[in-house]
Amino acid sequence: MPDTLEKNKAVMRKMLEAFNTGKTEVVQQLLSPQIQDHSRKLGLEAQVRAMDPIRRVKTEILRHDDIFPDKHFKEVFLVAEGDMVVMQWVMTGTHKSELMGHRATGKRVETHGVEFIRVKDGKIVEHRDDGAHVFDVLFQLDMLTPDVVKMLRTGDASLGAGLRTAPAHA
Repeated sequence: MPDTLEKNKAVMRKMLEAFNTGKTEVVQQLLSPQIQDHSRKLGLEAQVRAMDPIRRVKTEILRHDDIFPDKHFKEVFLVAEGDMVVMQWVMTGTHKSELMGHRATGKRVETHGVEFIRVKDGKIVEHRDDGAHVFDVLFQLDMLTPDVVKMLRTGDASLGAGLRTAPAHA
């Protein structure tokens, strides 16, 4: 069992590394095509929310790169029990791209998040996150306005304006 726990933790660490490096190829290796994703998908327009999970996560990685090119995700803690893995992370980065109709602010942000995954045969088969980091970042950038909250709630198409979207995969 200890070996399995370490392998499951390695899956989570590889996904975190993909967010750090911007290398989206690893997503297809780590996510099961049948993943049960219970995340809120905040900050994403309805079209991206509706994408298959592999393409959506690739898009999230690309957009983190677009908005915070110097971003760095760091593991705060990582716990595994059975097939479940929980990680708290911290992300720091400088806002360098247009976001939700607001020009780049050049402000440095630091936010935290928690990811919960279930791993089977080396693939993530279930995912949950807290989503609060989206509001935290927008607050730090002075962008948490009623209009932006409405955009987040509805998945407004302008949420992804000027940002990359991962191509469909075969």
